[in-house]
Amino acid sequence: MVNRSIVPSLHRSIIQSRAASLQRARAAMGELSGWYSRATCAHSRRAPSRVRASGEGKGGNGARERANANRESRRAALVSLTSCACALCARKDARADVALRAPAKEASERYDVKRDANVDARFSRAMATTMRGFERAVVERKTTLFQRALSAYDGTREISICDVGAGTMPNAEFYAEASRGRAIDLICVDPNDSMRSYAEENLQKARSRVSSGEVNARFVHGVSEALPLPDSSVDCVVSTLVLCSVIDQGAALREIHRVLKPGGKFLFLEHVLSETDPKLAELQKKLTPLQVAVADGCRLDRRTLQAIRNEFAVVDGEYYELDGFWVISPQVSGIAIA
Repeated sequence: MVNRSIVPSLHRSIIQSRAASLQRARAAMGELSGWYSRATCAHSRRAPSRVRASGEGKGGNGARERANANRESRRAALVSLTSCACALCARKDARADVALRAPAKEASERYDVKRDANVDARFSRAMATTMRGFERAVVERKTTLFQRALSAYDGTREISICDVGAGTMPNAEFYAEASRGRAIDLICVDPNDSMRSYAEENLQKARSRVSSGEVNARFVHGVSEALPLPDSSVDCVVSTLVLCSVIDQGAALREIHRVLKPGGKFLFLEHVLSETDPKLAELQKKLTPLQVAVADGCRLDRRTLQAIRNEFAVVDGEYYELDGFWVISPQVSGIAIA
């Protein structure tokens, strides 16, 4: 026969043991979720507190009240275990990440052409190692552009950005800086899959310098003429040294316009045909076939700012020349609004 006098204490011990086990499991789950999503829900960091009953330690109904308190503790542990521990839940006003979709079939077949993996690997390596001087030359201009484009979203907890032709991620530091105090849902689109390892390395370095931000990057194979995004789905599209090499610049700009939300920003920085030096412009035209062959379709003879103005009604852009960069010294940059 069971000694009834020990049942209450045994029952309490079981409840306490189970609550402690659940707390340990919750803590482990929180660590795992933090590793997986790079952020942990605020509620998953809170250990379920044991509620002190008003009569505890004072005799009378203290045992029953302690049991009730422990049941509340166990319930709190269960709530934590069944709650999402992702970064989005920690931000009460966060939106879901932009849903990707298959690009339009006809456009994808036309523009996402078969590529040579060896050529892609060599070009990616060249872009990762030979463009540092150029990036240093435009860093101030890029800083201003990103600040202007993203200042409209100050105070928001999350913004969505699509970097078309993301390449080796030369814009990583600007995304990391823009993420201070908020999260960035970054969709990186590029047809050259060899770029990704360099992009991830650059993004990781940039992330390490900003402790208060969060850049959630997704790398997607694709082309600017057939973006894998729904209509009106992103806050900002970024194109830096991309529109020179797309097969159909008009189609690419229409796609960029399509995926931007109303009022969304299109940030661009591109090299173009010279507008001030006829001899340089003629040389750019002559060298374009060679440039296309050796630089992944890059053309030196495009009038990109005019093309952007043809697609967007509101464009704040400028033409300028970058000293020391020969046939890519003529440049345009600015922001268009969808």
